Amino acid sequence: MGSFQKYKASFLVGLVNSMEYRFDFFMDILSTIFPIILQVFLWIAMYNQSAKGSMYGYTFSEMILYVVVAGAVSKFTSSGIEEVVNEDIHTGGIAKYITKPVSYILFRLAGILGQKFSSMITMLLLTISSLFILQMTVDFHIEPVSALFFIPALLFAAVLNYYIFFNLSMMAFWLTEIGSFFHAMKVVIMVISGGVFPITVFGDTFLAISKFLPLSYTINFPIQILSGQIAWIDSLNILGLQLLWIILLASLSRWLWNRGIKKYVAVGG
Repeated sequence: MGSFQKYKASFLVGLVNSMEYRFDFFMDILSTIFPIILQVFLWIAMYNQSAKGSMYGYTFSEMILYVVVAGAVSKFTSSGIEEVVNEDIHTGGIAKYITKPVSYILFRLAGILGQKFSSMITMLLLTISSLFILQMTVDFHIEPVSALFFIPALLFAAVLNYYIFFNLSMMAFWLTEIGSFFHAMKVVIMVISGGVFPITVFGDTFLAISKFLPLSYTINFPIQILSGQIAWIDSLNILGLQLLWIILLASLSRWLWNRGIKKYVAVGG
């Protein structure tokens, strides 16, 4: 079986597994929609109490757009790879990948894409539907060129998020109990990447620093591209920086994997 066929098989297995657990699938969708609704009502109350036309650099319509899309993007880019890798390492399941002529990193990426494919498509359709509804109820307009740049930005964000959490999961080679750490990091990363509210809430200093970190390129900047807050020429720069971070983190993941496997083999004999 060729390399492509192996990764295709991993994708299909993940897709089949996701379709088998329909209840979990629908609960996963509901767990995304409910916080978004709470966020919308929260910001409506805050803007009603504020005498200013904008807060944290966002008008009311821009903030509602951000909150709705951020919830969907967070779910779209979430991979859960850290839990998979942690289980593989601590249950010994990773041993079967050491001798096989396949890249564990790409194999798991293909599996995650298959497993998340249904929820990704569903969240994408819900986002498009929500945007149409918002355009009829809230005063904002999305330019076609912004939507065009948003699509590759979203795909790059999903891959970038995968490598961020894969690199974190490599700590499982050196630490025994790390599940709580992963849970805490997921919450922290979601907040500082703009998954809950715009990172402008943290102030100008954090905003300036975030441009040199990969986290804001997973949620915050893609949404700014969609809302038209970033010009099309700057959108190209964002896409380039996303791709650069993917290359850097992919290289780092390979280095960490090689170091971790050497330790794993030495300890396991």
